[in-house]
Amino acid sequence: MTSSKRIFCIFVSLVLMLSLSFNVLAEEEASLTSGDFGYIVLEDATVCITSYNGNKTAVDIPAEIDGKPVSTLGDELFWYKSDLTSVNLPETVEYIGARVFQNCTSLEKILLPDSVVEIGDACFFGCAKLAEINVPANLVYVGAFAFDETSWITQFDGCSSIILGGRVFYKYLSNEDNVVIPEGIVCISDNAFDGKSLSFVKIPESVAFIGDYAFYNCKNLKEIKLPSEVYYLGENSLGFFAGSSELDAVKDFVIYSDENTLGESYAQEYEISLKALSEFTEPEALPEAEVCVPTAEIRDAHKSLGNAGLSQGAVVAIVLSILGCAIIVGGIAAGSHFYEKKRKQENKNTKKKKK
Repeated sequence: MTSSKRIFCIFVSLVLMLSLSFNVLAEEEASLTSGDFGYIVLEDATVCITSYNGNKTAVDIPAEIDGKPVSTLGDELFWYKSDLTSVNLPETVEYIGARVFQNCTSLEKILLPDSVVEIGDACFFGCAKLAEINVPANLVYVGAFAFDETSWITQFDGCSSIILGGRVFYKYLSNEDNVVIPEGIVCISDNAFDGKSLSFVKIPESVAFIGDYAFYNCKNLKEIKLPSEVYYLGENSLGFFAGSSELDAVKDFVIYSDENTLGESYAQEYEISLKALSEFTEPEALPEAEVCVPTAEIRDAHKSLGNAGLSQGAVVAIVLSILGCAIIVGGIAAGSHFYEKKRKQENKNTKKKKK
């Protein structure tokens, strides 16, 4: 693995750890109030806004509350606020939780600051008028159905896949049996290939996160080779489909993975056959998934919203900054494990609705 890929993987892992801190503390801390906002103070002395108690249709999220930076928008913050027309987010926001803007049917555009690294499940789901939204420069995770049923998602009609910022594989739209996911993809979103007739998929070494139900209902996919640096392998992400019972295993499914990796742990947990990487034979002449971009008209309209990619230099700067906060890298695996358990319950209802 090159040094840049290793830095990338460490960065993603640290993002997951910080997200874990938010999810755990959001349940345990008592909510405080500042103006129209309810909030909690997280362990890193940043603020998670947990509720909005005002009646404005145009809302400004403060950069600070009581002298502490606002880093997180908590789950369902503006959920079903159908009269919400605009929201201004400060550059301090890094995490946007699950269903934050779900069914905000009057929201037409939003500018996400480049500081945002995570967009939660169903975040903008059902925002029918939402036509303008940018991909933040530092985004590395997008949850299940985050942009479904928005006007914005239609810009990818005719594409083979939706790839955001060159890093997040959000959804596969084609029906090809064999797929090669491009190098540089860091995250395969929840349900990204759900229901597709895949027989083979090549996952690049750059992938660090494979979301819940990522390859669910792929009945023809009988084997998969996993990168050695995967830090998160989601619930029922490989080898399962909706059958006669609520959940059936794909017959004779095989995972090829190194020992002492998440691939091995997943195979053991779900009683799936595990084989060494040396036994894997890769097919030849496979198509590569299309790196999708908006149509020319939409792309030009979005230039004013600051679309940007994540440069290697930016990644290095972010990682060094995070490492400077003295987070212990040895805790990454444990953090990712508990993060996985937490997400299982949070995503359960949304996933069942979409199956």
